[in-house]
Amino acid sequence: MATMLPFSMLSPRQTFEDNMRPAELLLRVYRLLDSNDRIRTDGELLDALRDIVHASMNEDLILIYNELFLGLVRERAQLPRSTLRQATLCHLLRQAVVASCTALETYLPALLRTNLPVMIRARGRDFVPRGDQTFQDYFADLQFNLDETLRLLDDENAPEYISNKILGLTNFKYLSSRKGIHVAGVLLGLSEPKPWDAIAAHLNRNKKELMNTLDDTVRRRNDIVHRADRPQTDPGGEVQEIAFAWTQQAVDTIKHICLALDELVAARVAEFEAMISA
Repeated sequence: MATMLPFSMLSPRQTFEDNMRPAELLLRVYRLLDSNDRIRTDGELLDALRDIVHASMNEDLILIYNELFLGLVRERAQLPRSTLRQATLCHLLRQAVVASCTALETYLPALLRTNLPVMIRARGRDFVPRGDQTFQDYFADLQFNLDETLRLLDDENAPEYISNKILGLTNFKYLSSRKGIHVAGVLLGLSEPKPWDAIAAHLNRNKKELMNTLDDTVRRRNDIVHRADRPQTDPGGEVQEIAFAWTQQAVDTIKHICLALDELVAARVAEFEAMISA
């Protein structure tokens, strides 16, 4: 029987999409305002628009136009022309990177919180993979004391308790990395094939390229948040350049990885829910 969520509770995928939407919006706003120096403060078109909006000849107007957008900025907006320069608009791209990583950070715990108890209940002790060093290293600090162990012996809610214990550890360990996605995937039954192999096959993409793009995006997010987009190797140096194409690729890659993981986990969970119901 499929897991039913309360009406007011968002699914992990809905949570991800809600948090990813600002990143996509920032990219669209950048494209609208990216004028490539097509910003005018005078000219025939601006004069015509001045008449349409009934602006006085003393009011400063700024005209922005490109193949997607025609916009008129009035003086009361207090938006000087310098604000619309490329160097300033690039901050929209940086915030898109940050927002996409935030979407990933909120998605993985939500995915585990929703589905991990089902996996533990269906697989028992087999939900812990053997021989997976990445997994073992990640949970090296996870411990159950004697009282907790005794409690689990006859507790029908043991899967939920173990799940909460694991989630408690993930609150202090970084999930938003290639290792974090591997660990989440393994916990949710993606052991054969391994999570990154399954994601790459599902997307028909190269596994190394996916992992490297994710790592580059997360690293760039850290540079933006902690060093105003200066590299960790030179925190006092120049701000790194950022391009729309690279940012679009970074945001899309995170989106595609999470959607693929969501579809793979949903299929695997359905299999184990069927086992429980049988």
